Amino acid sequence: MPCQKTNDMLVLLQKMALHFQQEIPFVAYRKPGEKNVKALIQNTDDVFTTIDFTKKGFVFAPFSSKNPALLIPLDESESMETLFEPKILEGNFLKQDGQTRQEEKKYHLILVKKGIETIEAGKIQKVVLARQHSVEFPEHDPWLIFQRLLENYPSAFVYAWFHPISGLWMGATPESLLHIESNHLTTMSLAGTQKNIDGNEVVWSEKEKVEQAFVTDFIVQQLKPNLENMNVSEVETSAAGDLWHLKTNISGELKNGELKKILDALHPTPAVCGIPRDIARNFILKNEGFDREFYTGLLGEVNMDKKIERSTNNRNPENKAYIALKPITDLYVNLRCMKFEKDMVHIFAGGGITKESDLESEWEETVNKIQTMAKVL
Repeated sequence: MPCQKTNDMLVLLQKMALHFQQEIPFVAYRKPGEKNVKALIQNTDDVFTTIDFTKKGFVFAPFSSKNPALLIPLDESESMETLFEPKILEGNFLKQDGQTRQEEKKYHLILVKKGIETIEAGKIQKVVLARQHSVEFPEHDPWLIFQRLLENYPSAFVYAWFHPISGLWMGATPESLLHIESNHLTTMSLAGTQKNIDGNEVVWSEKEKVEQAFVTDFIVQQLKPNLENMNVSEVETSAAGDLWHLKTNISGELKNGELKKILDALHPTPAVCGIPRDIARNFILKNEGFDREFYTGLLGEVNMDKKIERSTNNRNPENKAYIALKPITDLYVNLRCMKFEKDMVHIFAGGGITKESDLESEWEETVNKIQTMAKVL
């Protein structure tokens, strides 16, 4: 079905609200640096999943690989695209409960301490430990929140996803899992976090550098059997909303086109899980105390067609350009996200724990990450 283009964001928001009431799946999203919001509005309430990631559409996969990825198929949906123009969005912002925050801090510090002890015992090198922060959200407009995310995070992958299986999720993630265009793959290693304070120079600690190196080394080793002509960039400081991160870009040519094999090799990375991966994942599932669900899972376009205009040397004006379709897969790690549930919003955040971790600093890192979502509430 051809994409329906509209200049009215309100049309898209109304359609999202209607399908939400009717419990029919949809996703609306804007890629980093782009101005247009795209959407796939499923035609029915049928449930589609994918294991091999071979179909065209938008996937939403959980942290745990035991459960299949939800899929909104392209051929079962209406495609829409509209321009989002930033504007100041008014509204009542939620207040934080100080008592609840202290209880959350106490539990999280115990969890982090246990993680450090496990690392010191030599069982793991790094583990990413997260928490869930819940706030009341009575009679508020979630579609206003989606617009605030679009307005506040132009360099992030911003999305609103609804499915009767998963519920309503929104986020503004800074982390690309992978981008595949034809046979060329690009990905990134993103780790280490500092608050972005105007005028302050970013100074990275040894702990943060080591944490980011763990992630880079893991991705490189996992991709080596599947990539040719691999290129690994220098480490750079990258802005993501109110936060700074350390980032390394990695690219190469795919030896084969099996997306499932690449995803199994990459996800979850040490940036959201730990090293060794299986032992760290088991520690997370046993000790975190809540179900991550789709937080630190993956989401995005799979096998979608990208139109490429190519010029020719033909002197006939009608034949000077033609359009080719190139398959692309564009997947992101579901960070900086929240789940809407009845009169509550659940915000998720975590941090990488190594033997150099400081309890108070790890707590503050989660506070800063949660604030990037809470400020639009």
